Amino acid sequence: MARVNRVVESREPELEQVPKVRVTAQDIHEVKRLHILKNLLYTPEEAGQVLGKSGRTILELVREGKLVAAGTKGSSGLRITAESLETYRNSILIPPEDWGE
Repeated sequence: MARVNRVVESREPELEQVPKVRVTAQDIHEVKRLHILKNLLYTPEEAGQVLGKSGRTILELVREGKLVAAGTKGSSGLRITAESLETYRNSILIPPEDWGE
């Protein structure tokens, strides 16, 4: 019995032309900043240092829902997200035009 080997041509599938996008250093910096904000966690004491408040005040802000925290039950394992710290800080900033009031 004769064996016949078939030759199969392998072709790369045609890829769609992807438009070229220019990525700037500013774009990369912003992506890194957002990644850090979403993944960095602070203890209540560290968060207090960032905001100039005590750890106890930070825990009150978490209870009031003004800061987002992750962790276990109780304050010993509690961690506050950097993103929520930035959001809270921006919410309490006074615009320069209102400084004189």
